[in-house]
Amino acid sequence: MPATLLLVRPQAQALRQQAELAALGVASLPFCALDTVADAATLAALPQQAAASDGVIFVSPSAIDLGWPAIAGQLAPHCRLACVGRGSAARLAAASGRTIIAPDEGNDSAALLALPALQQLAGQQWLIVRGADGRAQLGETLASRGAAVAYADIYRRAARPLDWALFARLQQHGQLAGLLVASSEAADALFAAAAAAGIGSLAAQPFFTLHPRIAARLRQLGAGDIRLCDGSSATLAAMLLA
Repeated sequence: MPATLLLVRPQAQALRQQAELAALGVASLPFCALDTVADAATLAALPQQAAASDGVIFVSPSAIDLGWPAIAGQLAPHCRLACVGRGSAARLAAASGRTIIAPDEGNDSAALLALPALQQLAGQQWLIVRGADGRAQLGETLASRGAAVAYADIYRRAARPLDWALFARLQQHGQLAGLLVASSEAADALFAAAAAAGIGSLAAQPFFTLHPRIAARLRQLGAGDIRLCDGSSATLAAMLLA
């Protein structure tokens, strides 16, 4: 059997990436330490918020998965869409048929905020679609540039039980290619679950991740073999099949 990459990201995203990786010849399985739970009340209010906006920023794939279907067809023609990261931008462009503001390099708020399209925002209303307790930097910076900023915290993360028997089988048979960890919160949940289950070998595995901030958190948690990438299936396949 080929070595298998465990995808430590929300279940819907992991299943989508599993199919992409399979098409590229890479075996993977969802290993969802934290999953997405929608906030029904906030989602219900989202179309009205979006209709009044000059721009909408989706901060994560989960924000797109839950938020875009709620506002498709509700936006004013002049309303601009933005994403943190190229992968999210490509997904939103395909779903919306619109041009998406997103950085060519980098996949964080700082990279997005550096773009010319987000410099002069006086008199504009911008909506940030995110999870509960999302980072404040993005909205604070937009407000400092003249925008009126609103938030839609449309989901929260909830821990899920992990299949440590699967992890042990893959490891014992030399079939564990590593773990893709998509957020610092997922890293925390993964290592907390491992400690509770008595899995002492987790930190010795190869880890793939999307951002130096997540890599730093993995290092604090004890991981040693950490490989940065953009998180796309094409890049992961190239790294794993090299």
